[in-house]
Amino acid sequence: MSKLVTIGETMVSFVPQQQEPLRFGASFTMRIAGAESNTAIGVRTYGHSAAFISRVGQDCFGQFILRMIRAEGVDVSGVKTDEAHPTGLMFKEPLPGHETGIHYYRSGSAASHLSPQDLDEDLIRQAEILHFTGITPILGRSCLETVYAALDIAREAGTLISFDPNIRFKLWNGEDHRKLMLDLMRRSDVILTGRDEAACLYDTFEIDVLHQNLFTDCPSLRYLAIKDGADGAWAADREQLLFIPAASCSCIDPVGAGDAFNAGFLSGLLSGDPLERCASIAAVSGARATQTRGDIEGFVSKQEMDAILNRLSAVPLR
Repeated sequence: MSKLVTIGETMVSFVPQQQEPLRFGASFTMRIAGAESNTAIGVRTYGHSAAFISRVGQDCFGQFILRMIRAEGVDVSGVKTDEAHPTGLMFKEPLPGHETGIHYYRSGSAASHLSPQDLDEDLIRQAEILHFTGITPILGRSCLETVYAALDIAREAGTLISFDPNIRFKLWNGEDHRKLMLDLMRRSDVILTGRDEAACLYDTFEIDVLHQNLFTDCPSLRYLAIKDGADGAWAADREQLLFIPAASCSCIDPVGAGDAFNAGFLSGLLSGDPLERCASIAAVSGARATQTRGDIEGFVSKQEMDAILNRLSAVPLR
């Protein structure tokens, strides 16, 4: 069975071949995009088995997603095909000097109708880590119920629970989901969050304060990573706090970097690596993801990762 199981939505991503406003009529390349499947693919690339639980439409886009994820070696036996609802789509709009724009067409998608009945309990029970993000539970009431059902299965089985709030205000539609995010964090063993997201939830940007608050507020928390883009990241357990410098890269599109960071960190945990190495793998993985237009094309081989790590080190803060 798979060491890592993820649950969420994967969409077909249309990426312009040139940097220009979409209103002028762009030509697109078709790729896949989804926080959880991105992480599963990364973990698989770094040498560990991974599985993905989701729904896709019974359409050409759903077939494309399944083919792409399966080709990366991820188990898609937990992905259901939905005859009544379409596969979600998104369009990227990368413009020079601006953050990449994302246009979603996912309302009413197949994945937004995930239900607890879609869960493969054996996949979750036999995994070492269940990973999910704060995107999935806000896609719909049934998705929320599915996430909590999966958490109950994982907790009962002793499967480590990993969570990335991955806050997307565009998906919140004006609603305040902070209480939900905090509740999910309190149920997690591993928290992988952006610094801005942590500040949104805990009202401070101070790393020391966030470190103390999270380990105090989240009784199950064993590992914490706080991502801060080009300014590096922090990784912690209950005994230590490390600063991880950002790995060098030539950024052309930052979308997907957080998912790649997660994949690196979790792959280190699955290998039984010390915290410093988990964090270093994550830093390199996140940086490399920014060098491609797609979300998964930046992953490197395990051998290349080992070579890069010889030139990168974390800095202990306590």
